[in-house]
Amino acid sequence: MIASKKFAAVLAVVALANAVEAARTLTQEIRETKTGLLWKGSPLFAASDAAKAGFTCGYEGRECNFQYSDQTGPDGTCVPAAAPYIPTNPNPTMMEFCGYHQANPPYHWDGVWHNTTLLSESIPSGAFYGCIVGNNWQSQEARRLPGWMGKAFNANTGGFANLVDVGFYSDNTAYPGRFYPTYSVEGGLSWTLDYQVQTGVPLIGGVLDFAINRLLPGQYIRNFGGFKDEIKEIAPGVWLGRVYSLPMSLSWDLSLGNVSPFTVYTQVPFLLFQACL
Repeated sequence: MIASKKFAAVLAVVALANAVEAARTLTQEIRETKTGLLWKGSPLFAASDAAKAGFTCGYEGRECNFQYSDQTGPDGTCVPAAAPYIPTNPNPTMMEFCGYHQANPPYHWDGVWHNTTLLSESIPSGAFYGCIVGNNWQSQEARRLPGWMGKAFNANTGGFANLVDVGFYSDNTAYPGRFYPTYSVEGGLSWTLDYQVQTGVPLIGGVLDFAINRLLPGQYIRNFGGFKDEIKEIAPGVWLGRVYSLPMSLSWDLSLGNVSPFTVYTQVPFLLFQACL
């Protein structure tokens, strides 16, 4: 009987400790979310922590404080992006900014992309309005993608989707995927947007995944499993992206496929602007 009471007391202590730890974790999660800091329970936390070499974190030795891009204002409030100036217009709207850069060659953005000093500690989160820039035929063809309006990110799950609006039909779950940080010597840190399906089917999973991602047409004609995007913040709330074609992929619309064994930049840059919906 005495042993049983002692065992019950131990269980009560363990239960209390677990409850305290759960409350502490919940409090920490709420605090981190309210202040815009990346929640340590997010799948992105470990990946971001490992990619610190790609961030510019101020003075040497300072700990990187990863923040949700839509919660960088006072008390974790969302701050919508303001379009940078363009010649003859210091305060353009997003539409004016996009229109101006749709008339310029896409290589104008190459220097910005490779300038690693422009990196920030922001993690894409929430909704973004978007536009495809560049006056080359690849960008013009990409703008034919029906109704693309931007992207939406969930920094707690590491998932994203594209926003599509076609007439009376709207879809905020189009072309879904997962995103994570990628560091390279050439471009510093960017966020990879991975569209590939992973079926996990035993034995034939790899072959099945390849067929789904690279060979079969997907929703809205184009299957994005043969592509990936990379994005990085270049100004507060403004992100620059690039579209890449993965090796050995076909295309089912007007664009060209990539039958080479290399990942190829498609010469299609795009911009994303933080929205507060």
